[in-house]
Amino acid sequence: MKIVAIIGGSQTDTFKKIGEKRGVIVEHHNGKTGGGSVESYFLRIINKADVIIILKGAIKHTSMWAVRELAEKKGKKIDYHDGFGATGALEKALQIVG
Repeated sequence: MKIVAIIGGSQTDTFKKIGEKRGVIVEHHNGKTGGGSVESYFLRIINKADVIIILKGAIKHTSMWAVRELAEKKGKKIDYHDGFGATGALEKALQIVG
């Protein structure tokens, strides 16, 4: 089963429920960090993911840049979603992972 990482927002339960209905596992991180190495907050979720979707309106720029850099280093597929909605983010992920 494919794993989709959604970074940003606060709808963890909704993301996971919709992902389950669509046949993917959703890993969610709200994008917030508490100091120190920003990359360390995202490394585990990026390592697990087949595709990463960033919710552009629900994440700090420093977090978005850190996720983008880690995704590139790990060779992970990444895309950006303009809205906050779980359905749109997962639709985008499903188009990428096939």
